[in-house]
Amino acid sequence: MSRVVPIVLVALLAQSDPLALQRMVATERAFAAATAEIGVRDGFLTFFADDAISLVAGKDGASATVKPAKDGLRALTPPKLPILTQLMWEPFTGHVSSDGTLGWLTGGYANFTLTTRDVVGHGAYFSVWKHQGDGTWRVWLDEGSSLPTLWNDASPFRVAPEPDTGTAGESNETIDAAERAVATGGDAWRARLSADLRVHRNGHMPIVGRDAAVQWATETWRSIKYTVVRQELAASSDLGVVVGGYDATTAAGAEHGTWVRVWKRDVTVRWRIVFETSKGAS
Repeated sequence: MSRVVPIVLVALLAQSDPLALQRMVATERAFAAATAEIGVRDGFLTFFADDAISLVAGKDGASATVKPAKDGLRALTPPKLPILTQLMWEPFTGHVSSDGTLGWLTGGYANFTLTTRDVVGHGAYFSVWKHQGDGTWRVWLDEGSSLPTLWNDASPFRVAPEPDTGTAGESNETIDAAERAVATGGDAWRARLSADLRVHRNGHMPIVGRDAAVQWATETWRSIKYTVVRQELAASSDLGVVVGGYDATTAAGAEHGTWVRVWKRDVTVRWRIVFETSKGAS
């Protein structure tokens, strides 16, 4: 009899907190509430993990890097209290790994003045959360994209759909191999997309569903090359987040920037893309 235990079974056996997703969502809400009272600098410093990273665009996609996120936050001037302009957000959807060590959330955000209640900024945020040794959840990565209008239906929270079953790749394939397979986009990238994929991009409302994402990519990219900079993988090996830079050719010419991709294994233990966000370098 085989003594090899599938990754999915190991993950289920290893899960220590059946309420991990609910706790992560509750911590996101506490993060937003605290930031509204003490400001972005102190709120983010409180809820960011010590190893949190910021993704930095380079002169091209291959030059993208990451840096410690808290260093930049500490350099900001402490806000005057009470806060006159508040940043608020609400988690809309996301996943957590089966062992409760890694997760992601996304939702809408708005920045508004307290005196006039005018909205001075809005968009969609994306955050990666890691479970800490002391039992708390903290942000490992935080990314945002601008939206043309307010995301008005961004509540209540709902668990992101599990990825549908795919045929691309092999069962128990490494995430490195999966990334190499989609490094130049195209059919290989399309074959890895989950049916309920979400794509966030500056200037666009959230793109939901594989067909809509493929249509957007076909209209946007003539060619693309992704370069991996960093990855974070759950101990259960069923959820992973990869970040990097890209170089693309569009109808308007050459473009480069940064990207983040969330992979989740389907029931056949193949990697599927469930979330992706990218932004061009300014």
